[in-house]
Amino acid sequence: MGDPGPPSMVGKEGMPEPAPRPKGPKLKFTREDDALLVRLKETKNLTWKQIAEFFPGRSAGTLQVRYCTKLKAKTTLWNDDMIQRLRTAMQDYDNDRWRFISSKVGSGFSAAACKAKAEEIEAEDMREDHGASSGSDDDQQDGADGDDAEEEDAKGEVET
Repeated sequence: MGDPGPPSMVGKEGMPEPAPRPKGPKLKFTREDDALLVRLKETKNLTWKQIAEFFPGRSAGTLQVRYCTKLKAKTTLWNDDMIQRLRTAMQDYDNDRWRFISSKVGSGFSAAACKAKAEEIEAEDMREDHGASSGSDDDQQDGADGDDAEEEDAKGEVET
């Protein structure tokens, strides 16, 4: 048979009460749910399977995603050293990005040459976009909410 995993901690001494089963199909997390989730993970050091036992109607995977994407990210403290590491990593990524792009363009095109040409192309595109949008009222209104600009970017096309 399979490994039964860690024992249930629900009802054990020093453990909090399980959260109530959410009502309705949406299963929204409450502030209390979030606080319990953080407490069980960070203070009690429980596994996701054990934590799921405190949340009827929710899977271990759902709780892990909630914790990692919504709760843990909010508690991250950025000091000057970590900010500098982030800046360095972003610069390294930018450098690697252009090396990758130049390898796709072909031999004879350095990372620096590709970056310079890309900036030139982007500047031309910006000039064309601004020139085309100074026409009718309809053109000016289309980009007012920003949705149309995103749609154009996603298609990679600009209508003139």
